[in-house]
Amino acid sequence: MGYSGYSYSALTQAEFYKAEAELIRFGERLAHSPSAKYLQDTLLAIDAIFAIRMSHDMTLPAVPLITAFDLSNGKYRGDAEQGIRMQRPEFRLPDDCLNAALQAIHYMQAIEWASAVSRQDAAITMETVLHLHEILLSGKTGDNRYHGFRSNFLPHKKGSDPTAIPLEISDLCAFASSEAYSPLGQASIIHWAFERIVPFDTMIDRTGLILAFMPMFRRGLFASGYMAPICWGASIGREYRRKLKDSSRIDHPPGKGEDLREHWAVYNAQNTYLSVVVADSFLAEAEKLSAKWRSQNLRIPAHSALDKLLDLLLGNPGLSTIRAAELIGKSYGATNEAIRQLARAGIVREVAVDGRERIFVCGQSAAMITDFVESLVKKGDEAESSGVRC
Repeated sequence: MGYSGYSYSALTQAEFYKAEAELIRFGERLAHSPSAKYLQDTLLAIDAIFAIRMSHDMTLPAVPLITAFDLSNGKYRGDAEQGIRMQRPEFRLPDDCLNAALQAIHYMQAIEWASAVSRQDAAITMETVLHLHEILLSGKTGDNRYHGFRSNFLPHKKGSDPTAIPLEISDLCAFASSEAYSPLGQASIIHWAFERIVPFDTMIDRTGLILAFMPMFRRGLFASGYMAPICWGASIGREYRRKLKDSSRIDHPPGKGEDLREHWAVYNAQNTYLSVVVADSFLAEAEKLSAKWRSQNLRIPAHSALDKLLDLLLGNPGLSTIRAAELIGKSYGATNEAIRQLARAGIVREVAVDGRERIFVCGQSAAMITDFVESLVKKGDEAESSGVRC
């Protein structure tokens, strides 16, 4: 199937331009923010919380998710289950959301992988799609046991014939590696087509979503791998989104399918624009807290361990001294001394001692992140109840 013969309306292209311009400006703002690189995982975690909320009727606690993700990637080399299981009591996830938290961490790992691959400018292939799906199912430590497309027809013959899936995915990947449209226009076609093909039995939505992100990473819209929380807007009006997805799997009369695909494109563009608004408002909250800390009676030499820790703690509320030193690129001794100063200033507190590894918690940044996510949930609920569609 060809993907280059569709023309978006002028109004839809204007929505693309508005969102893409905002993403570019967001990247420029990040480049001038010293704390931005330490907030990358926090923004990604916020996106993951709402990616899970799209399909599960729950909101994951933000701080435990951030600490589990860091523990998984740092100490346990990508093993998400181990990262969740070995969390300390202060950050432990509730038992009723462990499976959802595992899915969220796998989503975050898949975004990281897709961003890295895209920046290498490698062609998107069928193997790219299969590996992306594998990470969403099993994380970075998966053994590829799930590789392969579905082998059965879907109910009511929706989706592609199973025997046609490899060829259709190959065609879609060739389109994803091209630059026939604006980045958002291309991403929207990819996601719509992926939902029409339905190549897998599970994780269809998240696989198609991240595959659609890859040309946007590749073409510079997510600067340096930063992921603005697009899933927040997509989690509002979930019923409308489901109808749009279902419409991609139905044969429509001439003209009708194009109209629905246009609605899907506008919906995606508006969610992308909203994601930058969300990310900017979070960075503004972080800057307020940073200014409060730096106004205290602390001597903060530029580029010192203390200087970098004040940026790091904005998005990482719970860290060991060893891990903090690794993240800021300073020695253990310098990091330890800086943490002592922060403890005396009341910015961090020691919560556990385990052999040689001391754990410190920043209650102020934890509260900032938690309050921010809760405010997004509240805004989303209000928008959904009032019938507002993003």
